[in-house]
Amino acid sequence: MSLKMIWVDYCKNGSIHGLRHVIQKDRKPCERFMWILSVVVASITLVVLLSASWEKYSYSPMKIVVDDPRYPLAKIDFPAVTICPINKIMYSKALKLVLNKYSNNADLRTKWSNSLQTLGRIQYPHNTDLYYFTKNKSTIDIPLKDISHLMFELAPTIDDMFFKCFWRGTMYKCADILRFQRTEEGFCYSFNSKTAERSKNDSEINPPLARLDGTLIPLRNNAASKGTGLKVILNDMNEEFFPGDSRRRGFNVIVHNPEAFPDVSTSYKLHAVHDQINRISVSVAQVKADDSLGRLSDHDRRCFMYESTNGPSSNEDMCYSECRLTTVYKACNCTQYFFKPFKGIASHCGIQHVPCLIENDVIQRNPQAPDNEPGFPKWSVPVSMNCSCPPPCSFITYTTEIQQEMRHPININPSTTLMYKVILEVNYRELFATSYQRSMKYTTQDLLVSFGGMASLFLGCSLVSVVEILYVVYKTLLVLKQNYINFNMNKVNTIKTEKYQQYPFVY
Repeated sequence: MSLKMIWVDYCKNGSIHGLRHVIQKDRKPCERFMWILSVVVASITLVVLLSASWEKYSYSPMKIVVDDPRYPLAKIDFPAVTICPINKIMYSKALKLVLNKYSNNADLRTKWSNSLQTLGRIQYPHNTDLYYFTKNKSTIDIPLKDISHLMFELAPTIDDMFFKCFWRGTMYKCADILRFQRTEEGFCYSFNSKTAERSKNDSEINPPLARLDGTLIPLRNNAASKGTGLKVILNDMNEEFFPGDSRRRGFNVIVHNPEAFPDVSTSYKLHAVHDQINRISVSVAQVKADDSLGRLSDHDRRCFMYESTNGPSSNEDMCYSECRLTTVYKACNCTQYFFKPFKGIASHCGIQHVPCLIENDVIQRNPQAPDNEPGFPKWSVPVSMNCSCPPPCSFITYTTEIQQEMRHPININPSTTLMYKVILEVNYRELFATSYQRSMKYTTQDLLVSFGGMASLFLGCSLVSVVEILYVVYKTLLVLKQNYINFNMNKVNTIKTEKYQQYPFVY
């Protein structure tokens, strides 16, 4: 079959509109030209529109829609609760371990007292307060290698801070459900936090629980309202403040994602008030990233694809904490005592580093401003950290609200009341969470529908039409190949014939 026959047959019987009119013998040249022009214009228009659809598909913006307004709480980790004492040093321990050694030297004793209180006030984001505390006060340079261990020995323990602990209405030993937690304001204790420290002596029931493969599983809860979550009763520790310390007695409480590092800037302050209950209600929202987001680059997506083995999470808080740690290290060549030395080579920050910490306090509160965005003139962002912490595409948000109410015990005997203990409850507000789905506005299905619709509109073709064209092209290539072979064979035969005619006597 010749090439002409192949293409004439396709134009007669193919599904693309207009081609059959081009090959009809009774058509005038002007009519054929008009049909050819129509097919060409339609084809060019189709290619232009398909290119636009592909670009829209490749760089499609994202959308977030409600996936389930009553998502079960049982599928979401209960939030981690980190509790930090406002007073990082117990005065009784300071007397026993340090100050009583200098009972006969009042000047040295005062310097040690001022130095310990200074270290106890190092915290983000309030290092500026150190300036007013250390002003006109004499201090002593404590050996840098001893600071972290000394502050750990002087810090309150779980038994010092906690009176009673309850989970879902059942009382447990506080040491069995709480873990030691390093934060940016000092040594604290956490419930249900993956970032808390673990040891071989931990209780088997201490959350999060560890699987054989090392995966950590935080506790979950399927109940809401009063008494259904975590409840702790804390000692007021009023007598453990240094003399002259005017800060209000109490604790800082951070409710956060179990996988995230506690952000101390979002903490609630709880103060010791007679028979007052502090109740933190938690609402949960979950955002899941669809797999369609994976086709975009990190730059175009503007969020990073991260999902733990237990569900969507966020390491954004961890990123900013590490950035602040790096900022302090680069500026002051030290690490605050409540963290391990940066990269194992820096020393802990001592009294001699306090001026540097004060000077670099503001920069830690300012992440890097976005480029080419209105509302960020240079004068409004004088200093900022050089770090990039893109938000996650999948995450869980715990929205909290604190309420205080008076406790009304049935037994009104003052000796049996909780007096000035600090009572904290953390419960879910509703029996359900809200689940959202983040996906591309322009999906693969939308792309296929767009391609098919435009191809049908302009040329009347479909997916089968594409197969037909490929089949015709395939047959065309076979014919061309065969013609090429035949041409070469004829050429060889012609050369042989000419040779024989030139020398007819050679056999």
